[in-house]
Formats: sequence, C-alpha cells, structure tokens
Amino acid sequence: MRRIHRHGSAAVRAAACAALLALGIQASAAPAAKARPLPDELPVETLSTGPIAASTAERVYVADVAVSHISDGRIRVFDARQGRFLGMISTGYVGNFTLSANADELYVATTYLSRGSRGERVDVLEVHDTESLAFKYEIALPAKRAQALNYRGLVRASGNGRFVLVQNATPATSITVVDLQQRKVVSEVPTPGCWGILPASSHGSRFSMLCGDGKLATVTLDDNGQVSDRQISEPAFDADADPWFHHAEQLADRYWFVSFKGMLTEVDVGGAVAVVKSARPLVGDAGQRAGWRPGGYQPFAIDPSGRWLVVAMHDKGSEGSHKRPARRLWMFDIATGTRVATAPGHGSVSLTFSRSGQRLQALDGEKGALHVWRWGERGKLTPISTVARAGEAAIHLESHD
Repeated sequence: MRRIHRHGSAAVRAAACAALLALGIQASAAPAAKARPLPDELPVETLSTGPIAASTAERVYVADVAVSHISDGRIRVFDARQGRFLGMISTGYVGNFTLSANADELYVATTYLSRGSRGERVDVLEVHDTESLAFKYEIALPAKRAQALNYRGLVRASGNGRFVLVQNATPATSITVVDLQQRKVVSEVPTPGCWGILPASSHGSRFSMLCGDGKLATVTLDDNGQVSDRQISEPAFDADADPWFHHAEQLADRYWFVSFKGMLTEVDVGGAVAVVKSARPLVGDAGQRAGWRPGGYQPFAIDPSGRWLVVAMHDKGSEGSHKRPARRLWMFDIATGTRVATAPGHGSVSLTFSRSGQRLQALDGEKGALHVWRWGERGKLTPISTVARAGEAAIHLESHD
C-alpha cells in the first residue's frame, strides 16, 4: 500500500506540471493586452477659509464642551433662518468664548496639552474673525484659566472693548486682564470668594462679580489695566436660602439674575458699588405648591428692549433640580411682573434672544437640538428653524445679530 501511494503521488505531480506547462505556452502565445493610459493627477487639496455670506448675518454660535472627547471642544455656527451649518471654531480643552460688542471678533480662552491628553499645558486667548471664522492671533495666558463648563461669565470683554477678562481657578479665584491693544496680559486681579465677570457699560474698564456671601464685588481698572478701586456691595441674596443662577442678562449697566426658587433681581453695576434696584417673585402661590422652578445652564433670556423675560421652568422642583430641562417656557412683562404667556419647554436648558430682538433661540438639553422661533408680541412663538443635533454637550449659545 505504501509503494502504491508513492507512485500515485508522483503521477499526480507529473500531471500537474504538464498542465502548468501547457498554460504557460498558451499565455506566451496570446497577444499582450494594450496598456491603459493613466488618469490625470487630481489637483492638490488645500485648506482655505472665506467670508460667510452676507445673507446669513442672522446666525447663532453654539458652544459644545464635547465631554466624551473633552480636549476637542468646538463652537458650531448655524444660520438662524435655515438651520444650516455654516462653520466651526475649535475651542480645545473646555474652552470658553465671548463676542466683541459689535460681533466682529470672537475670543476663546482655552488650554492645550502637548500630547493631547497629557504633557505640557499651554493656556491662550485666541482671537477669531467672525466673518470668516478664521484665526487671527493668540495671546499667552497664565496656566490657571478656569477649566469649566461653558458659561457666559467666564470670559468677557470690557465695556470699552480694550480688555478681555478671563476667569481663573487654581482653585483660588482671580481674573486675568488681557490688553488687546498691546496683545499681552497686563494684570491679574485676586478675587477671593467671588466668581464670574459682569462688565459695566458706562465705565469701560469696570466689572463686578458674585460672591459666596451673597454680595457683589466691583473692581475698577485704570487705563493700563491695573486695579484703581475695589468695593463690596450690601448683601443681595442669601446663598443658603435661595442662591442665584450664575447666568445673568445684561442691558447697559443693568443685570438681571434669577434665583433657584424663582426670584428675579435687577442690579446696577455702573457705579463703584453694585446696587440692587428691584426684586420680585416669578412664581405665585399655586406655582410654588406645584413645585415650579427655573432650571438649566442659561435658564432665562431678556429681549434687547428690556421688556420681555423668558424663563425655562420645570414642575416638581426641589433641592438639586436647578439644572433640570424646561417643561414649559414662561414669558413675563418685566415692567409689570405679569406672566403673559407659556409655551412648551422643548427640554430647553439655554435661552437667548437675537440682538435684534426678533428671535428667541434655545438649546434642548435632552436631545441636543437648537430651536429658533420668531418672537411675537406678548410671547407668541412662531417656529423658524430647528437643528436636530447642534452639539454633543452644548449648553451655551450666543447670537451674532
């Protein structure tokens, strides 16, 4: 059996060799295939930027902290009328941003690590052109910028537009003063126990801050960005009984704040000392019994005329529910304190009016959607556009126009 198997294998090998030889002869006899011409080289791709069309001046900036890949944050820019995506600005590691007074520049205070998630830390203030979203220049910051979720009060331009003020936390609190004319940091203002930046309008280099004891601290800078005066107000709220949301709405020297339980307070920061001008509850007895409270990150908005207030509200509120998305939007006439309308909440956690006052814009904290409505008299909302997914972790928005 062993001898027959070997002979059989030899026969198979011989047959295979003969077949391959025959195929080789046929292949050599076949005419060579005609070579196909190579296609033309594709043009080299280059990155470029261009101006945003003048027809899309109505637009919204949505800051996304991108928690799942937090070193790669961004600001997405949308056409408010059509909901179209117009462009994007990188904000690095939990970068915060603000706009110049006339919205021609956008300032991002951010952090970069040399190895992405590790390595040498570099903090910078980046300046971008809003017409093209192109980077213009950067200014080095001390490596102590507050690496925090996106809030309006963490980076602000001074009233005269010369300085950009950046919140620090190490965890000791201070404010870095950046001179845009000299393109450098000119001072650091220690602010123990106080947080956030509330620039005055009438005095171009004055700003106030909320403090943990319920007072407001006011700092006045000189022309060189150095502290020339510092004052503390009388107590404005009880941080234990009814704390304020950090978000504030500004008209000139007036700021409005809303408390966790729904108290609206107006403060004037134009003078050397901040002064409370008025305070009134937004929730009546029946609403309190149902547990209606404000909630969100940018939880209310005031239109540019100073007449209308919109608040993101939820029912069955309790201690710790102050970030809860809206069940309803409540609209108020500020002059009378009267609630004039309500509307579905759309899960809103952030609200802002356009600078024209013609639109109300909201971020849905549950679905990540951006909603834009036409603002009508006494709170009538007419849908204009919706972006189904405006960000992954978007909680701060600003209007260009």
